[in-house]
Amino acid sequence: MHALPDIHASDRMLSPKWSIATEGLSAAQRQMILDRMKAVSFDPKDILFDQGEPSDTLLLVTEGRVRLFQTIENGEEFTFGICLPGTILGLAATVTGQPRILSAEALEAATASVMTRPDFLRCLSEFPPFHWNITRLLAILSIESIERSGPMALDRASVRLGTILKSLARPEQGDATQSLSVVGLSQQELARMIGVSRSWVAIALAEFERLGLISKSRGKIVIRNARRLDGFIAEERNH
Repeated sequence: MHALPDIHASDRMLSPKWSIATEGLSAAQRQMILDRMKAVSFDPKDILFDQGEPSDTLLLVTEGRVRLFQTIENGEEFTFGICLPGTILGLAATVTGQPRILSAEALEAATASVMTRPDFLRCLSEFPPFHWNITRLLAILSIESIERSGPMALDRASVRLGTILKSLARPEQGDATQSLSVVGLSQQELARMIGVSRSWVAIALAEFERLGLISKSRGKIVIRNARRLDGFIAEERNH
């Protein structure tokens, strides 16, 4: 990872969650908080942080997508969610000072604004409205985490595969049909995200293709009709 020039304050304020954190603060107070944040870049597949590490930094994703996952004792991974720009990572762990319970991996080139725990605690102490806003934000993030991660933990593997593909897909450039594509992701990487074997992924993708949900080529998966895939996911969840 490499440090980047500091991004403009207004860029950081694009996140509604960050707006909640700084609600009621004066412009000068907001700037003092922003001045304590450092922009850092990550290459695809870089680890932003590992589970078990000290929670010594707070991260605000500003560009790219980040995968949150947990590795269990036998080495298998379970993906808890795909985070988009504007997501605050490590807030609860930074507040409590407990070791991180999840790992975070950049799925593509990504940047984050990073604040150290001492600076974060200093901001909480110096700006009472910021302290209250963080309390509210922790409650909001807790609810969102349950809504996002709960279904993923309980869903059958076929639903997790469809959900992960939707999360990773990008619009096809120059495609009038508005199809979505996942590029450069191996079946083994998909298997790790879902918590299944690579052979299961190969069979499941073939079934998805037979059902007309996707088409495959080397290094690329295309979702031709996102609504149809949504319908498949909803139907599978109701079984």
